[in-house]
Amino acid sequence: MSTQGIIPVVDLGQLSLSHDGNPSPEEWQRVGQAIAKNFTDIGFVYLTSHGVPETQISSLVASGSKFFDLDLKVKNKYPRNPEKQQGYVEVDREKFDPAHFKHELREAYDVKRSDGVFPDEEVPFFRRDAESFINTCKALSLRLLKAVAVGLDLDESFFVDTHQEICSDNNASCMRLLHYPPVPEAVPAEAIRCGAHTDYGTITLLFQDDIGGLQVRDRNNEWVNADPLPGAILVNVGDILQFWTADKFVATEHRVLIPEEEKRMKTSRRSVVFFVHPDDPVLIKPLGSSSAYPPVTAREHVLRRFKETYTY
Repeated sequence: MSTQGIIPVVDLGQLSLSHDGNPSPEEWQRVGQAIAKNFTDIGFVYLTSHGVPETQISSLVASGSKFFDLDLKVKNKYPRNPEKQQGYVEVDREKFDPAHFKHELREAYDVKRSDGVFPDEEVPFFRRDAESFINTCKALSLRLLKAVAVGLDLDESFFVDTHQEICSDNNASCMRLLHYPPVPEAVPAEAIRCGAHTDYGTITLLFQDDIGGLQVRDRNNEWVNADPLPGAILVNVGDILQFWTADKFVATEHRVLIPEEEKRMKTSRRSVVFFVHPDDPVLIKPLGSSSAYPPVTAREHVLRRFKETYTY
């Protein structure tokens, strides 16, 4: 295990999707314990040797870029459906930190189902690229969920069994393509690329480009940079996993700043996020005898968080 700044780096080794054969018990323990330690200390970890093909990532980003380059009127033909969690979210439609920022300069396209709404006419390969990427992320997520259970000394299937319907109508997991446009010459007052927030679900997988700007709040309540690490996935704890573990794991606040350097301000920032949630009916209650949080179903939790975030 090495470190990228304050956020540690863990090599997945035999847990990689590209590894032939079953990982050894020792590998499950090594990776599970390392992830559990980092989720306890800062709530984030970089994962290398994950096995997600770079060609899948680059193809999806290219399709997303083609969509985001379209005229706003065209993009708004595919608005995000709150119930289906699929479609386009324009700039300022979603606000994570409205108390501090009037403008959050980003747009997104959410994909929950590969047979859902897509801009097939304008970006014919988008659906294909999204489906391929989602299937890969689902496979990796299930390995990570097993490793987390091992790291917590739970039955190894504890989290896998509660995440059987990822990216379905019975589960809030989804993939999100994000585009942070070049910042205007006159930066709007009280603007940021993404306001401080925690993620809603169990874990989140982030694939970011090399522009930077992401910061996470550490245990000392200080903002630290989560700089891009080539070839690595940044994985973090969501609210539900913090509830589930009775605060052993921390769902860390994070944000994306507007860069100070003019060159980076004038450059788009792009990332792909895969949000992993339990199946909707799963009742989340703290492990052991803790009463730190009242029980809540996965669906009840995510609907409440969506209501707090979106302006429709």
